Amino acid sequence: MTGRAKVLHKMVLAPFANRSPTKMRTPRKSLTVMALVAGVCLAGGAVAAVNAKSVIEAREANFKTMGKAMKTMNDGLKADAPDMAAIAANAATIRGLAPKITTWFPKGTGPESGVKTEAKAEVWKDAAGFAAAARRLEPEAAKLEALARAGDVAGARAQVRVVGGTCKGCHDKFKAD
Repeated sequence: MTGRAKVLHKMVLAPFANRSPTKMRTPRKSLTVMALVAGVCLAGGAVAAVNAKSVIEAREANFKTMGKAMKTMNDGLKADAPDMAAIAANAATIRGLAPKITTWFPKGTGPESGVKTEAKAEVWKDAAGFAAAARRLEPEAAKLEALARAGDVAGARAQVRVVGGTCKGCHDKFKAD
C-alpha cells in the first residue's frame, strides 16, 4: 500500500474492522466517512497545487539567475577593458545550471497546473525537442567561459551572442512572453 492508501485505510476502514457484519452503519456514520474521504482527496489536490507552485517558483528563480548572469556579461563586454574573470564566473553560472534545466519542468507544472507560469504546454508536448534545445546551452556557455578565462575579449563578445541565441531558440518555442 502507498502512504496515502495506508492513511485512508487507517482513517476510513480500520475503525470498522472489528465490527460484526450484521451491524449496519448508520447513515450519519456513512456520511462522516464519505466527508472524511472527500476531505483527504481534496487536501491531496491542494498539496499538488502547492508543490506545483513551489516548483514553478524555483524554476523561475533559476532562470532569473541565468538572466542576471547574461545581462552582467552583456553589459561587461561592452566596456573597453571587460573584467574577464567576472565574465568567466557568470558563464560558469550558466554552464552549471544548464544541464539541470529539464529537471525544472516535471509533469503537472505547466499551464494546466493553474499556477501562473511562462512555460508553454509545448515543453511537455515536445519533451524531446525541449530537452534537445536545453542541451545546446551547456556547451555554448562552456565555450564562453573558456574564452573569458583565456582573456579573449573578441571571442567572448562573439560567443556571448551565440549563448544568447541559444537561449532565444528555446524561448521562442517553449516560453510564453
